[in-house]
Amino acid sequence: SEAPPCPFLSTLIPTARCNKASGVCSIRKFSQGPGAAGIPVAGDKIVTVCPSRFLQPVADGQSLFSWIAEKMLDITNPTVVKETPFLRKVSDTVRQPDTGETDADEDDGKKAGRIDWILVNPVTMTAAELEWCAVETQALYFSGDQMRPEFDAYAASPSPVLFPVGKRRPDYRSSGPKRLSPQLDVKVPVLRNWGKKVVIVIDRFFYDNMNTLIDAYPRARNDRERRDNSDVVWFVVDFDDALHFRPSTVVFTTLDSSRRSLNATEPLSKADFTRELKSVIDDDSRANKVFRAAAQAYSPSGPTPENSA
Repeated sequence: SEAPPCPFLSTLIPTARCNKASGVCSIRKFSQGPGAAGIPVAGDKIVTVCPSRFLQPVADGQSLFSWIAEKMLDITNPTVVKETPFLRKVSDTVRQPDTGETDADEDDGKKAGRIDWILVNPVTMTAAELEWCAVETQALYFSGDQMRPEFDAYAASPSPVLFPVGKRRPDYRSSGPKRLSPQLDVKVPVLRNWGKKVVIVIDRFFYDNMNTLIDAYPRARNDRERRDNSDVVWFVVDFDDALHFRPSTVVFTTLDSSRRSLNATEPLSKADFTRELKSVIDDDSRANKVFRAAAQAYSPSGPTPENSA
């Protein structure tokens, strides 16, 4: 059957439909209530797991892109361009003679790497320099059991929210350090050379799992000065009690600070590391992790100490 309309992407594309098999675009933590009911855990953050979810208006009907354009381009009505390629694959083969003709399909096939969204100042379309900024919307992945059993259980017996049988959790490390950080390493240096800024949109749960982002220009008198001295600008949104987005904070920062913040780790002290190492070695239950190296190793099919010369 045809997928239902996406209530968020359809704010830009009226015919847009949900492209997620589960139809789940945000998750939250539940505790078990009476019977099999699930009760939301008070005070726990809702987590965005689909980037289209960010397209909900952020405040008083203002669109996400209007809010960003106001900060980044000093306008409120940008032209929005979706999924624009900005890298091209370099062929290892010998370049063929230039015939003056271009195969559009071949060129499209060589393009790699896309910018999620580009906001353009329409007034500058005929100017010498086109004004625009790049926007990346970063949701979180989640890890754990499949969701199909939960849907099957609800379909078999529709009721109030069922407490889930499977266990799942937001996977920050897969979303931030492993996914977003490499993208920034590729995109930011190129766009910085072009004199353009990169905006990252995340929710408050994602932001709270990061290390502190450092202000690119602490002595700045206003956001325009902060913007001028930044490489990356983080736009953070949060859910209100009605599950609507509200602006949370905007941080103007650098690529280096973004890398460190996404890593969200720090090295152990030598003393802590040594203590942990000793505890593992002394733990008899860790036989699958701690081994004693023999003076000479023999393969199962090789010679034995008794018959070796």
